[in-house]
Parts: sequence; structure tokens; C-alpha cells
Amino acid sequence: MSSRPLLEAGAWKEFHSGKKDIVFLLDGSDGTRNGFPAMREFVERVVEKLNVGQNNDRVSVVQYSRDPEVNFYLNTHSTKEDIVDSVRGLRHKGGRPLNTGAALQYVRDNVFTNSSGSRRLQGVPQMLILLNGGRSFDNVDSPAAALKQQGIFVIGIGTRNSDRSELQKISYEPSYALSVSELTDLPTVQEQLSSVMSTVRC
Repeated sequence: MSSRPLLEAGAWKEFHSGKKDIVFLLDGSDGTRNGFPAMREFVERVVEKLNVGQNNDRVSVVQYSRDPEVNFYLNTHSTKEDIVDSVRGLRHKGGRPLNTGAALQYVRDNVFTNSSGSRRLQGVPQMLILLNGGRSFDNVDSPAAALKQQGIFVIGIGTRNSDRSELQKISYEPSYALSVSELTDLPTVQEQLSSVMSTVRC
């Protein structure tokens, strides 16, 4: 038996100590078609570790390519089972080009809002987990800066086709940008993700 599960359990236990609003922003462009099932499974695995509930962790999923599209909002589902069912049922959006800047702006304006279930005004930590498989066609600078200004903790996870410096710019801190070579390798960063998530406080 390796000690890895113990480490992981320790990190997630820490993470359970507070409630969070977590939005997954998924690259649904043509370039991620083959890797989409791996992306979906990764989201499902992260959700399985959360303490989901109206007064605990809330989850939203948004997919984007040329335009963003909300699969469900922070206040759509209140049980882990409903979220997992919705994630399993996600269909790859498709389309091009990949406009990450527009998607970041959209999430800030339409998902991290009171009416969509965000509890930012009550001081609940806001997290955005970006899963990305390529370089953005539009500018990410000002949308990324606006998210940071609003106190939203962004973690960027990209593949070898992503732009590393772009991901670091989008992430709340450069060290929050995680890399995998392919989307099928996402499980290898789950522990890193959990430790970053466990450090996030109000």
C-alpha cells in the first residue's frame, strides 16, 4: 500500500473545513473532442470529494469554444448525486475558435453573481477551475485581471497545447497553473489541485 491515499485524504479533509462556490470552465472546442470524456471524469472525481449542499459547497459547470454556455449554475443542484448525474450527461460543445478571454468575462458577469447562486457577498470563497487544451484566440489579460480584482481564485489546468504563460496569467497565482501533457493525464494533477484548493480561505 502506498501512502498516497493518506496524503490525498489529508488534503481533502482540510478542504472540507469551509464552504466554497466552485465553477468549472471547460474547453469544449473542436480540439478537445477526444479528451472530453477524460475532462468529464476529472470533474466528476473532484465533485465526489466535495461536501456538496446549499449551505456547503456549490458547483457550476460552463463549457466554451467560440462562445460560453452554462451547463448548470451554482444554485441549480443542491445534492452531489444531481451534480454527478449532470456532469456524466455533459455533451461536448464543439466549435472554434477558442475564446478563453470571452469565457472568463462571461463567467465573471453571469455565473459569479448573486442571482446564479454565488455567495461572494457573504464572504464564501469563489473558485474557478479552468480546464484548457489550447491557446486562446482572444485576449485574456483584462478578464483575468477582473477576476482577480473580484477575489476569485482561478486555477488553470492546461495540456501541452495550452500556452503556459497565458495559463499563469489567468491563474490567481502563477503557481496555481497546473500542466498535463494530455487531457487523459488529468488524474496526475488531482492531488496538486486538492492541495491548492485546501489553501484557499475567505
